Amino acid sequence: MTENIPLYIVGLSKDEPATEVLMSKFGGALEKVQPVLPDIIEAKITVKSQNSEGTRTHYDVTAIVKTSKNQLVYTSSDWDILKISDELSKKLEREMSKQDDKRQRDSVRKRKV
Repeated sequence: MTENIPLYIVGLSKDEPATEVLMSKFGGALEKVQPVLPDIIEAKITVKSQNSEGTRTHYDVTAIVKTSKNQLVYTSSDWDILKISDELSKKLEREMSKQDDKRQRDSVRKRKV
């Protein structure tokens, strides 16, 4: 029973192709992480673009994933929005191994001495 996590993108227009790329890549990473982090409330991606008048645009992207316990913040900046979306997705997927390790630790109080 997985429900869709609300994903918001701020700083890009809806008809821009970069918006769709970020939604699909980061949305897929959120679905992948959801079994390990079931308490995700929402995710927000903020995009700041610089030098948009020229031939190339530099992007500063911040992704914030809100859970019931804390906030996970990931940042990346590059000229290519595809590289940024891949990098942010990989950073989020690394949380799976971190959370997996935390679940497998035995409690100090329950250990037999």
